[in-house]
Amino acid sequence: MENFFSWPNPFTLDNYHRLLNDGIGSYFWNSTIITVVSVAVVMLFIPAAAYAIARNMSRKKAFTIMYSLLILGIFVPFQVIMIPITVMMNRLGLANMWGLIILYLTYAIPQTLFLYVGYIKMSVPDSLDEAAEIDGADKFTTYFKVVFPMLKPMHATTLIINALWFWNDFMLPLLILNKDSKLWTLPLFQYNYTGQYFNDYGPSFASYIVGIITITIVYLIFQKNIISGMSNGAVK
Repeated sequence: MENFFSWPNPFTLDNYHRLLNDGIGSYFWNSTIITVVSVAVVMLFIPAAAYAIARNMSRKKAFTIMYSLLILGIFVPFQVIMIPITVMMNRLGLANMWGLIILYLTYAIPQTLFLYVGYIKMSVPDSLDEAAEIDGADKFTTYFKVVFPMLKPMHATTLIINALWFWNDFMLPLLILNKDSKLWTLPLFQYNYTGQYFNDYGPSFASYIVGIITITIVYLIFQKNIISGMSNGAVK
């Protein structure tokens, strides 16, 4: 508080010990589970849907209509559906971690689908499908063995975008998980750690460092795949 730009004086790890005693480990684990499972579900379903849409848009009008309806979600402000979503999830008994994962998949569809469809149409030619079909591969084999590996640059891009969002998101966990403190994510823990008449800056900022370092490591691991993945593809 005396100098925002100075190094800690004295240097101490006591704040991290206090966080551990206050149970930050369970909230860190909740955030990890939600982020990993949400990213895995997104990477499993959306690229497959994008492949089907990209290959059939020019042949069947129904796929064009489906694509247009799905990406319309980009233009809907979250504040418009915030209250109805909260009421619906509570009535369905999905005000828990699995309900939050379903919502993340739902909200990831418009932007992620838009990116994948554009990339497939521009970078994965139809001739590869035809070559695989001549070799006896069915649609599923063509997708998993030929198309999916060629989407590596887009996998890395969408993984980073969605992982950053899921890990740092505050509003959806606040609406869905705030009733039960055992389900809190790391941002919710940081929010509730500071009360109206209490603010301990040491542990609070230590918790911010924990959140920042974790997602930064993920970014540093996968960001290089965006560049290296572009050199891979049909040539190899």
